[in-house]
Amino acid sequence: MPIKTKTMKTAAPQKAAPKSAQKPAPTRKTTGKKTLIIAKVDVGWGNSVYLRGIGGGLSWDVGVLMDNLKKDEWTWSCPASDGPITYKLVRNDLHWALGPDHIAVPGESCVVTPQFPPW
Repeated sequence: MPIKTKTMKTAAPQKAAPKSAQKPAPTRKTTGKKTLIIAKVDVGWGNSVYLRGIGGGLSWDVGVLMDNLKKDEWTWSCPASDGPITYKLVRNDLHWALGPDHIAVPGESCVVTPQFPPW
């Protein structure tokens, strides 16, 4: 008895939808705004200013080194979407600035002039 075989037809490849009908991949909306903290203080040659706190990826346990732009200007920023930030400045990540904690409003710049205890 002969074996019967079936021939299967393959579907013709489909054309891609026109670009106007294609949906873009969903993206997270970002405003590009940043929260900026500026410390106006001269801590002396060889010393640095760190930031500790909560929000924006900060921690009260370990400081984040701020960027030194000028002899007496240190900056740090994070996306505004991170929410409000409670922070304090620390010289060399050892000596806390005097006074209360500061609060940075999302998407705005804060300029602080910290005072540190004498050496």
